[in-house]
Amino acid sequence: MQKTITRLYPLPGEQCPLEGLYLQHQLHTRGQADRPFVYSNFITSLDGRIAIRTSDHATHTVPSSIGNPRDWRLYQELAGQADLLITSGRFYRQSIMGEAQDILPVDNKPAFADISEWRHKQGLRSQPDIAIISGSLDIPLPALEGYLDRRILVITGAEADREKVKDLQHHGIEVIHAGNGKQVDGRLMIPELATRGYRSIYAIAGPAVFYTLLKARVVDRLYLTIAQQLLGGDVIDTLTSGPLLAPAQGMQLVQLYHDAHAPANAGQLLGCFEPAG
Repeated sequence: MQKTITRLYPLPGEQCPLEGLYLQHQLHTRGQADRPFVYSNFITSLDGRIAIRTSDHATHTVPSSIGNPRDWRLYQELAGQADLLITSGRFYRQSIMGEAQDILPVDNKPAFADISEWRHKQGLRSQPDIAIISGSLDIPLPALEGYLDRRILVITGAEADREKVKDLQHHGIEVIHAGNGKQVDGRLMIPELATRGYRSIYAIAGPAVFYTLLKARVVDRLYLTIAQQLLGGDVIDTLTSGPLLAPAQGMQLVQLYHDAHAPANAGQLLGCFEPAG
């Protein structure tokens, strides 16, 4: 982690340390009482793969050829600035199957102790709360047991299965209705989260949830690691999953770095983007 990266934008370029790069952004200070700051993060290959099908997994997984500890460090730094994580029921279904990418951050391993210390100094709780977006409410309750030290919210549509709602509430989980039918409307969800005191919201779910947030135009920042690997493959996930966005959503470059040290024999670009205008 001590190897430096190169800032490409904004100019002038310079060498800087990887550790602490995203903590400098102070994302937990950017939200307002009526409008939390919403940000997301992905790692993708050069040909746009964020997850692929492999023979040893029933669900899609981040390709081992692009995932790397240096990107994971930055992922943890982004989580360290959140007071709420947005995830999906899919993560908990994968967890029960033993196929989830990892436990939800902030990681308590010694390598990330400085992030936990940083949270403490900023007056943040030891772990961010969790909001699960789910239309089906197919959320295996045993998978939640490792997170009961945090507040867990489930966000669903107005016509969600009532028996499943009651079951979740019986287990002490707050259910928020934000949207018609069974699906969640991001335009209704964010104000609901604001009333519960959340100011910095980190969306760590997959392309369907990211599409929900983009469609509602509530994404304030996207962090995108582009691993300089070409993978191919026919069965893949990319950043979004849903109908065409009309109009397309322009994103302006805020920062861009080059990390020559991972993945091996390739390198990666670290980009930060915000909606145009």
